[in-house]
Amino acid sequence: MSKKLWWILSLGWALLIWRLTTTPQIVVTQDTLLQAILMSFAHFFFFGLQAAFLSLTHFAPLPAIAITSSYGLFIEVYQRTVPGRSADPLDWFLDTLGALVFLVILNKYYHPSNTLHL
Repeated sequence: MSKKLWWILSLGWALLIWRLTTTPQIVVTQDTLLQAILMSFAHFFFFGLQAAFLSLTHFAPLPAIAITSSYGLFIEVYQRTVPGRSADPLDWFLDTLGALVFLVILNKYYHPSNTLHL
């Protein structure tokens, strides 16, 4: 896949994340425990995929993680202004952890030497 297409996917995914995280309240289930688990998984998955898309645009893993983590932090701070949302350090941690885990996995299977190329 071309570098340009990865950029389009990365920017489109970032816009989707922005839209979802600035929506006043997303309720998937009335079960509060299940809701918390699903939202935690969403943070991990969505930001992990964002970091992977950035990495596939030819960013090295460390800058891709830093950009993704910074974006997660920016969104958490912004969410303080969104009704029904709040800034949660755990969400930012899950954003960053997702980015790290996804890039370790991507690096393991994408690079033939199976070593992390920072």
